[in-house]
Amino acid sequence: MVLIQRELLSYKNNFVIKKLGLKDGANLDETIDSVIETNGIFNRNKYRTVMYYLLTNPFKKQLVYN
Repeated sequence: MVLIQRELLSYKNNFVIKKLGLKDGANLDETIDSVIETNGIFNRNKYRTVMYYLLTNPFKKQLVYN
């Protein structure tokens, strides 16, 4: 994976688990990987806010930004 492992853990721990309130599991890793693929694996500019927004869609948690 092109992204640094530390950044992936940041997406998972700081946003998906803490902010969205989801439990840790294999489906979180799969969903994060699919969002990264959607945004483009080789896209060097993975802005954190864009990634956070894209992560809200599969979990139906768009209300976090209201």
